[in-house]
Amino acid sequence: MRKKYLLFAGLLLCLLGFSIGYYLYNKPRDNAAGEQAAYHVKAKDLYLGFMKEEQAATAMYVNKVIAISGTVLSVQHEGKDASVLLSAGGDATGGVNCTLAAGEEGNLPSPGEDVEIKGRCNGFLMDVSVVDAVVVRH
Repeated sequence: MRKKYLLFAGLLLCLLGFSIGYYLYNKPRDNAAGEQAAYHVKAKDLYLGFMKEEQAATAMYVNKVIAISGTVLSVQHEGKDASVLLSAGGDATGGVNCTLAAGEEGNLPSPGEDVEIKGRCNGFLMDVSVVDAVVVRH
């Protein structure tokens, strides 16, 4: 009889763990639309800040909502996702890659257009990565 209760309790714990994991996996992500930007910066200055002093720029911008203004180099669609690449200007080989939040696909700027995009800075690889972004002005 005791084995039966232990088996039932184990199954119940597994079901509870699976349910919590499923909820967290499918939980909608927040976007930056309702949050106040900690910094307003030009795409060129943001990119050069990471290129020159990555540690200081990481401490300053990463995991914070920032508003970036700049010129659109390209717009890419991949399924439901869309991303906007802002120019770092001059001879820079990279830029600021802004992955737009769900529902922003209808508000896409055109290449060459000056825009302001607000999103959460994720760090720097070859480009500065900004996620959950919304187009504020174009």
